[in-house]
Amino acid sequence: MFLGDYYGTLATARTLGRRGVDVVLAERVSHRLVRAQGSRYVKRRVTCPDIADVPAFVRWLVDFGRREPGHVLYAASDELVWIFAKYREQLAPYFKLTSPDLATTLRLLDKHKLHDACEAAGMSTPRTWYPQGEEEARALAPEIPRPVLLKPRMQVQLASGSKGGKVEAEDDFVAKYTDFARDNSFGAALVADDPDVVWPMVQEFLEAATHDIYSLSGFADGDRFVVRAAVKILQRPRKLGIGLCFESAPVDPRIAESLQRLCRQLGYRGVFEVEFVERKLLIDFNPRPYSQMAFESARGMPLPWLSYLLATGDEATLDSEVERANAWSDPRSYVYAHGFLLGLVSTGQMLARTLRGAPDEHWPRWKHEHRGRYTDAVQDRDDPWPALIDVAEHARNFLKHPRSFLRSLSR
Repeated sequence: MFLGDYYGTLATARTLGRRGVDVVLAERVSHRLVRAQGSRYVKRRVTCPDIADVPAFVRWLVDFGRREPGHVLYAASDELVWIFAKYREQLAPYFKLTSPDLATTLRLLDKHKLHDACEAAGMSTPRTWYPQGEEEARALAPEIPRPVLLKPRMQVQLASGSKGGKVEAEDDFVAKYTDFARDNSFGAALVADDPDVVWPMVQEFLEAATHDIYSLSGFADGDRFVVRAAVKILQRPRKLGIGLCFESAPVDPRIAESLQRLCRQLGYRGVFEVEFVERKLLIDFNPRPYSQMAFESARGMPLPWLSYLLATGDEATLDSEVERANAWSDPRSYVYAHGFLLGLVSTGQMLARTLRGAPDEHWPRWKHEHRGRYTDAVQDRDDPWPALIDVAEHARNFLKHPRSFLRSLSR
């Protein structure tokens, strides 16, 4: 496993460790203490190069695999999915892999290719334009309604890490497009695989994307298919942010069928999280583990375990576990949140209400109403140390960037 600060990595370590799987965490040299490292279910830590240094990281992986063959590789990010796909021939002799090949990976991670695949599978996406350079952007400008979002086509090897930006009606669209393309460059290795990725995409702005994201998460392997639904009801920051609170939701069978068809058409096998806006328009497909993995385990769908069984070729157990996950049923509402950050958000709202009469969103009451059906991103009575590391990490971020930290809680 890699990227031990990710909540999905921690959730996976706990899910697999409780089933007797030995978890090895690889972190870059001289890296600080990370959340998953504090887990009792991580049996060993090794040091590796930063994944940003792809050649050094791959050399280290091959050397490790030669010394200790047979490990399952865990792709905790889009970057790792791409690396494992690009260097599959070098890694496959020594590791068990579930990541897709390079062609499938690019079709899932590049939004233009993904939207084309969705159209073939009968799935809807937001209106999106893909100008390739300033001249095409200028030609398209009169027909593109404002506001719109400028977004990178994928996050792999994206130096800025930007999720995107909004272009208002009064803005100079062409200038914004040109600046965005200049400020959001990609690594040469990715551009060699996908030359058109350098041009940003232009997507209609949908207000619901700031407060109501519907997601389907699950596991696909041909006829094996299991899925759960959730609604993201709070993110940080509020616009183009990372999910902070989720509630369980009914699975829309039509969307689930289309999603299974998409996975089959692309030959995708493994864990996924797919996000929709307005309950119907696909905006993102994560072909990998993701942040709120613990939420699915709490709802009878232990995705890390299913992925491990797929990688190790345990077909009989995988069939049994998928059948069990599909049979799970509970009509009650389940919720997931990062409790510590939610407490900070609630405190910020209380201060805002006192100072300027802002509305009260009642998040403490929301959490209390769902007791017994609440899953926390990091807190676990059986595994307490990661929560302490988490608090320390947020304190470090506050001391390093106090203004941006506070703005992310309130805006």
